[in-house]
Amino acid sequence: MGRYTHFLEERSYELFSEDKDYKEELLENAKLFRRFDEAMDAFLVSRGTIGERETVEKKILFLNHTFKEAGIKPPRNMRKWFTEYKRIERKTAFQICFAFSLDVEESDDFFRKVCLQRGFDLHSVWDIVCFFSLSHGYRYEEAVSLYEDIQKRNNGDSGVLSMKKAGVALKNENEKKKSTQTKTIYTSVITEEIQKIQNPEELKQFFERNIEMFGYRNVTAYRYIQNVWKEIAGEAGLAEKERKRLYRPFVLGENEKLSGQEKRDSLWKIYLQILGLSGDQISVLKTDRSLKPILRDNPMLHPLAEFSFPDRDGLNKILNGELVSYERVRKILILLVFYKYWVSLALERGHYDSTGGDLPRCERVLNTYLLDAGYPLLYIGNPFDWTILYSLVNSEFPLLSFREFMQELFYEKYSAT
Repeated sequence: MGRYTHFLEERSYELFSEDKDYKEELLENAKLFRRFDEAMDAFLVSRGTIGERETVEKKILFLNHTFKEAGIKPPRNMRKWFTEYKRIERKTAFQICFAFSLDVEESDDFFRKVCLQRGFDLHSVWDIVCFFSLSHGYRYEEAVSLYEDIQKRNNGDSGVLSMKKAGVALKNENEKKKSTQTKTIYTSVITEEIQKIQNPEELKQFFERNIEMFGYRNVTAYRYIQNVWKEIAGEAGLAEKERKRLYRPFVLGENEKLSGQEKRDSLWKIYLQILGLSGDQISVLKTDRSLKPILRDNPMLHPLAEFSFPDRDGLNKILNGELVSYERVRKILILLVFYKYWVSLALERGHYDSTGGDLPRCERVLNTYLLDAGYPLLYIGNPFDWTILYSLVNSEFPLLSFREFMQELFYEKYSAT
């Protein structure tokens, strides 16, 4: 474990909701996550290419030289990476992987820890070409040429349907009414197939046979979310059982008073319950079934955690088979699996306490879901992942700990109104 991740993990052990200065500690913690330039510095140092205190000018000179040596045109905005803390585009991230001759595992790490993005999306033809090329030591220009050849052979089809068509395909998958012309292919299957391919010609032939399979993405994650939601929200599901037996409403008074809006929208009510916000307090902010007023510019929440935070609208779209962003899908999957894991144990035991190996087991379960869906594993340097991992490492009651964090976010905004 690197110094940065070790520091964040140690910090997680030091935060307790019972502490008098808990709010102040959360405010301070939100400032600890490193910027992109700091993550890039750590990457360069880890490669043994620069010292820890090099000037911006020397970093740019070194990067320019590295790109040129690899036959890649240097990006124009490199200075902004270090002076304006600009994050990089996905294309640039792949160019860095090629420039530094990273292998597949190292490239995945670069995306996950430096860019805080998904690694290889194996429902994207370009990403598959990069996966294959980095696996076999090809240069960037060879990867670009291979990608262009594949497009030409398939009449310019990039392997990704239009948003509208993809949405229809997902709905068909959700309703078990698959089109006879559209097949579903899961990330694990693609990985196995690509790893068998030994040369560019075999890869071209693979796409000629299977280009129609790459019609839409996130299939595995959608299936998991839809199935887990059925367990949570179905009749006599986990949420209903918890509400009747264990859940303590987030209320202003002594009794729970649901607003008319909550009565009409069970998805909204269950979503709030998962977060520990179901009750009459939430109506104070007039959120219109959105937590954006609580999350936006909240000093306790890092902007990258706020970005694509699990939301009712995103969940509703996934359940209806509509397309949403990768980041939104990943975070919703994490939240639902986290809730399912802990509330299932709580209902079985009659209390929210964790025992024995519950904590590491939960992390393994979450990572299994993510890995199977082709998403990055939990990383404590990712501000959203930290909220989950923090709840695991520092509390005997992880679900309640997470909910207390969410309630502190509410109070930070509520006290300011």
